[in-house]
Amino acid sequence: MRPAPPLPATPLAGLRVLDLGVIVVGAEMGRLFADQGAEVIKIENRAFPDGSRQTVTDTPITPSFVWGHRGKLGLGLDLRRPEGTEVFRALVAESDVVLTNFRPGTMESLGLGYADLAAVNPRIVVVDSSALGATGPWSNRMGYGPLVRASTGLGALWRHDPADGGAFGDGATVYPDHVAARLGALAALAAVLDRPRRGRGRRVSVSQAETILAQLAEVLALESHVPGSGVEWARTGPDAPRGPFPCAGDDEWCVVAVRDDADWARLRAVLDLPDDPGLRTAAGRRARRGEIGAWVAAWTRTRPPEQVAELLQRAGIPAGAMQRLVDHADDPHLRARGYFRLLHQPQLDEVLPTVNGPAVFRRLPEPRLRPAPLRAEHTEEVLGRVLGMPEQRIDELVESGVLESRRNG
Repeated sequence: MRPAPPLPATPLAGLRVLDLGVIVVGAEMGRLFADQGAEVIKIENRAFPDGSRQTVTDTPITPSFVWGHRGKLGLGLDLRRPEGTEVFRALVAESDVVLTNFRPGTMESLGLGYADLAAVNPRIVVVDSSALGATGPWSNRMGYGPLVRASTGLGALWRHDPADGGAFGDGATVYPDHVAARLGALAALAAVLDRPRRGRGRRVSVSQAETILAQLAEVLALESHVPGSGVEWARTGPDAPRGPFPCAGDDEWCVVAVRDDADWARLRAVLDLPDDPGLRTAAGRRARRGEIGAWVAAWTRTRPPEQVAELLQRAGIPAGAMQRLVDHADDPHLRARGYFRLLHQPQLDEVLPTVNGPAVFRRLPEPRLRPAPLRAEHTEEVLGRVLGMPEQRIDELVESGVLESRRNG
């Protein structure tokens, strides 16, 4: 057999992406393209900077922004000005993908909706991500993570036990941003790959709420069949014991999930529980869920979560210790798989641990870790190289405020 031809250094080399995305879901979509070799141009201006640049220490750049925008180029451009939209349309004519996560209707109000951009470049692929989708009576509602989770019912599921006060437990999470970003990136890439067949691009709209609903499909199906059963299943599962159990230490937990009768027999052996005939079936265990949970909690409270997970996993019972973000860097499994790498951002004193590629590939290179851009850091480079714009014209647009440059702050 002849050897396979060499693969390109990066699979998306030659693809140009105009990135208007902000905060998490917007940042992640573009970063996934940049990691795989696409030229991603991050567009913003001082009047509406990316929210992840916000800082209480007045640093020139934040770790949050670096994680979401590494490897991109920075272009300062005011899209509210007619000359700014002209520059943007010229860039669209030379690009493949446009990414946004503004409130629906924002791009159309600027004269930059999909129909407008497709008239400039029929092959352009436009991805918009929003809280509740680009169509429907709720499409214009403003939405952020907690509001999206509440509108889908997820907030009601992420609550502490009523016996413990029933407080909501989703105050420090970023969901579904990372999932929705990956759906948007995959859909954009699929649309790019489909262009040779269709001869044109397309618009992709991602609803963050529907991302959650899709992942809650089983719960919703149960709920529609027997009201109350889906909520109960989501909180407790189809068998018992199942869920987080308190461990030794301050606010330490381990999740345990008994799947069937065999798991229950293994758990009994580890915890040295009696063989109660009434607990040999899932139905019997569900009926006495509270009693069983108390037995498990009494055992887990005396052990660190890592030890609980290790003992149960060794016995063949699904279990996992709760981790905080600061625990991830030293996780032996993640370290062994090269999940994290170190990224140097010139404006920061310390190197940043940052996620590596989306998977472990045999023949694709790891992402080339490049710094995130300062606002407007590459304005002259991008417009000169991509559009051939003369330096004098760039200076004129900078002077008028249409463009921004690091040279003028």
